[in-house]
Amino acid sequence: MQTTTNIAVDIGNSAIKLALKTAETLHEYSLPIDNSDWQVSVVHWAQTQAGPGELAWHIASVHPQASQILMGHLRTICPTANVHLVTWRDIPMEPNVDEPDRLGIDRLISAYAASLHANPPLIVVDAGSAITVDLVAKDGRFSGGAILPGLSMQFISLAKGTANLPQLDHMDTEPQYPAKNTRDAIFSGVVTGATAAIDRLISNYCNRAEMVAETVPVVLTGGDAPTVSPRLQHNHDRIDNLVCRGLLRLQSSN
Repeated sequence: MQTTTNIAVDIGNSAIKLALKTAETLHEYSLPIDNSDWQVSVVHWAQTQAGPGELAWHIASVHPQASQILMGHLRTICPTANVHLVTWRDIPMEPNVDEPDRLGIDRLISAYAASLHANPPLIVVDAGSAITVDLVAKDGRFSGGAILPGLSMQFISLAKGTANLPQLDHMDTEPQYPAKNTRDAIFSGVVTGATAAIDRLISNYCNRAEMVAETVPVVLTGGDAPTVSPRLQHNHDRIDNLVCRGLLRLQSSN
């Protein structure tokens, strides 16, 4: 009997993340979305890791053009490919928001995956291209949140919006108070502002929902989690590649 391997694909605004499980081993892969022929690399990696057998592609995307590129490539090389573009209706978590069809699927899947790690109420922070801070209420419903620019977006904005400020890549350094040069000043301002906003949002959610902030689980994920994590005041668990992990758990439960 031919085996089927589930491939989880998280298409973000700046990167493609993948995960698949063979036996008891979780394989993960990531590459920038601006890589040429990235879709070829994605399929090659999946086929190499999964080995023989059928591949079932489960795609969560906030980048419609990129998802169409990947799906088109899959159907070109294999017209009968098992490809599913995941929507909010596929997730066993009710979105208590005004427009579910406009909700970023990554936010809902991350919330679902986090709820498998800790019982609601809980808060999910995704520090990626954008930073999202979302609440899963005590009743288990996704209850909305906040969106702010990610670290890279803020670095780019400062460089493009000014005549003399340089564009920073992420720096492996500590914020300086006060910073003595321009690069340190930008890093200190952006990172401190972002982490302070996350902490404030967590506190606001807890106050509004009459929850004790010290006891509410906080799950952190995203490409900038290593930079954000040590600078958050609230206790939290860091789980990388949360969207892909949620997709795989969703398929195993089905």
